[in-house]
Amino acid sequence: MSLQLKEGEILALVGKSGSGKTTLMKCIYGLEDLNEGEVLFEDKKVLGPSYNLIPGYEEMKLVSQDFYVLDNHSVEENIYDKLIGYTNESKQKRAAKLLKLLDLVALKNSKARFLSSGQKQRVAIARALAIIPKILLLDEPFSNLDTILSEKLFSFIMNEVKKNNTAVILITHLAEEALKYADTLAVLDNGKILQMGEKWQIYYKPNNIKLAGLLGPFNGIKPEDLEKKTKQRSKLFVRPDKIKLTAQKNNAQLQLTVLNCTFNGKCFEILGETKNGNPVIVYSDKGLEQEKNYYFNIEN
Repeated sequence: MSLQLKEGEILALVGKSGSGKTTLMKCIYGLEDLNEGEVLFEDKKVLGPSYNLIPGYEEMKLVSQDFYVLDNHSVEENIYDKLIGYTNESKQKRAAKLLKLLDLVALKNSKARFLSSGQKQRVAIARALAIIPKILLLDEPFSNLDTILSEKLFSFIMNEVKKNNTAVILITHLAEEALKYADTLAVLDNGKILQMGEKWQIYYKPNNIKLAGLLGPFNGIKPEDLEKKTKQRSKLFVRPDKIKLTAQKNNAQLQLTVLNCTFNGKCFEILGETKNGNPVIVYSDKGLEQEKNYYFNIEN
């Protein structure tokens, strides 16, 4: 595989468990020795543990699923540990900001060894963000955090990243997380990059059906399911949000009979059936009646 990351870019590595995401991250950070190939950081080769007694690089920070912290130190001391060389005033100011951001103010004097897994993860994130590096590596960083805290945290990260021109690699198995936070996606499967590029391009125009399924629901609409005036000779790949309800029956591209209509918290999710009995998923801002026919158009 081959990939490049620019300053200020957020790249999400997406794939199922075992696809090679974490191994790739370890290679980038210098935690694994490479049998072949190379990783370059600012034109310098990244070397593994066989060459470096203490693996890793000062200008890279890794937040891993192991969430490394100093167990015998307090939460605040864990942050101070990453701010060596700064004035006491600067340390206190930065630590206070991170403690508030990560809801750790009440725990700042607690020893890390007494914290829960979720609390330790937040401390590990605070340590990584104490000084914004040139490259920030995030391996499933929000797995133990609630939604609101994750949103707040990544909003902070994105602002810091853009301000400092920091490059970010985010590992996630959640397509929604990757699409929401990243500029670029790389979809991995069995140690290979299936496709890499802008997230809109990969989401709406994936290279193949297998890749499409990794990023969310999709429809494969057959030519015979479309109205006769539509000149379509091959199966049409369409995400549910691209199929729009229309009142113009004569100009519609698709007729569906509603089999089921449920509210998923963001929109109504419609399961419809074409005249030929093929299933189609549609997202709608209003509910549709079961067993009733409706007409739709497909956006490009």
